[in-house]
Amino acid sequence: MLLPNWLWIVVLLAVFTACMIYMEFIRSKFVLSTTHKAVTVNGLPRVLDGMKFVVISDLHSMSFGNKNSELARKVRRERPDYILFAGNMGDAKAADLDAFYDFLDSVGRDIPVVMVPGKDDLRLGNGTLHKNFVKSVGEAGGVILNNSRAEINVDGEKLYIYGYCPGLKEDSSKPVKDWKFQKVRNNDVFDALGECPQDATVILLTGYAKGFEAYSRWGASLIFAGGTHGGYYRIPFFERLIRNNKIAYTAGEYRMARSKMYVTRGLGSPSRIRFNNPPEISVISIARPNSPLLKTMPVSTDNAYEVFMYWARSEGRAIRDLLNERTDALHDWWDNVRHKERSVYAKKGTENKERTVYMSPQERAKENARRGMKGSGQVRRVSRVKTRSEYISELQAEMGNTDAVHSYDRFKTAEEIEKIKVFGDIKI
Repeated sequence: MLLPNWLWIVVLLAVFTACMIYMEFIRSKFVLSTTHKAVTVNGLPRVLDGMKFVVISDLHSMSFGNKNSELARKVRRERPDYILFAGNMGDAKAADLDAFYDFLDSVGRDIPVVMVPGKDDLRLGNGTLHKNFVKSVGEAGGVILNNSRAEINVDGEKLYIYGYCPGLKEDSSKPVKDWKFQKVRNNDVFDALGECPQDATVILLTGYAKGFEAYSRWGASLIFAGGTHGGYYRIPFFERLIRNNKIAYTAGEYRMARSKMYVTRGLGSPSRIRFNNPPEISVISIARPNSPLLKTMPVSTDNAYEVFMYWARSEGRAIRDLLNERTDALHDWWDNVRHKERSVYAKKGTENKERTVYMSPQERAKENARRGMKGSGQVRRVSRVKTRSEYISELQAEMGNTDAVHSYDRFKTAEEIEKIKVFGDIKI
């Protein structure tokens, strides 16, 4: 029995729709997207105008390319001043940290990595940070801010990055891997971090976006948050209907009083599917309200057409890059079979594997000089972490008193100075 033409059309449309929905599930799981955004900060010093951060979160056990090389390549291509990780580097249910360690291997040490623990990171240590995790991150050149702060100095101007991590709510009736964050009250942030400094711009990094009201009351100028996974699924034009009180801040920029919060959609999905919600690398540039950067970077807009066109361009670039990489990999495989010369992409990958991954900025500069690689003459801001003894010595020499510290510093004893990690500029 032959079907009418109109029924054939309906069947074909249904099959096409099902295929597109399936492809969207795949895209939202495995295809990286990059979001560029400029966020204005009142009172930002001129020398910090345009400072760029790559904000990523919720990697869990996801890998993008061999040893997370695709993720590292996309991050390095943005040339950020700092990489900020907003929690959940590991996966507690799988007891797996390999994907995160692979990322640290692949991204190198010339871009400072600053991170704050998330739920899964604390679960791996039964409610605390496991000492082996802290040691491994430190050896890789990363800095963990667990209710502590980092101070960035650029030409005499300061910028503070605080890492806030609520404690886990212990529940003996559940395994540790199912413990949740404690609810953040207004006083909790003050108790953990002290008074918010008034002498510089303050950025708060956290894996708990629900505490936005408490962060705003504390006084942070800008909050970078993760932990929501973008809401897992996002239905175009109906996102407000599927949001609930548990995930009120799912993704994008939010404002409250004088504070702004940007929530990144994250990279992984430990147990749930994602739809219309691809893994996100957030590239955030901070800018003064009158910065010329705002003319070239996307900012907050209510124009639906501009939002859609920017999204379409970003996703188009992500799919194009993925296809290029897969094509290069296929060519390399075929050339290996035929014993032909490999592509430049494959040669570079082999070279990166063979050389020492963890290189200090000084060592990398020497290596580039040995290879005859001359820079453009521009000085990039990269940083190292001063040791506790160096910091204490500087304070003692400056103040002439072993117990005195800077007036803007809330830590009053040498033991508490260990909570502070100070960045100093290195020119390479």
